[in-house]
Amino acid sequence: MSSLISLMRANFIWYLPLSVAVVFYFVIPDVTSGYHNVVLVFHRFSWAIFISPSAYLFFTCVLASVFLPLLLLLMIPTFFDRDSSTYSRRYLWSLTIVIGIAIACFILQVIIWGSFPLPVDHEGYIHLRMIPFLPWPETSLFE
Repeated sequence: MSSLISLMRANFIWYLPLSVAVVFYFVIPDVTSGYHNVVLVFHRFSWAIFISPSAYLFFTCVLASVFLPLLLLLMIPTFFDRDSSTYSRRYLWSLTIVIGIAIACFILQVIIWGSFPLPVDHEGYIHLRMIPFLPWPETSLFE
């Protein structure tokens, strides 16, 4: 922690609130959404889920939606190393990372929505989705 403060110096004043904002606006909602989705999958569990590529993509994206924002956020202090080639454009790269976090979280949520492995149709039957987005999900993305 002390090396992070010495590396960022006065920039730590905006990096700490940015980190808290990313955790509260992206990581915590993704953790709760992932938890509820995984619980729903286990509630509808079928052994056929182990042969579904859609299920593997689903679980991978759930994990990525939790850890990718944190990993990208931890890249920002590396731009403030004076020996780094990105030092001259450190603020531009930091802004790019923050925008990348928002875009990545949205894209991962769309992939999670489209690759949910055990959807229920309008008649109440549970089906195994083998290929992500096929058939097209009947639920709304923003429910």
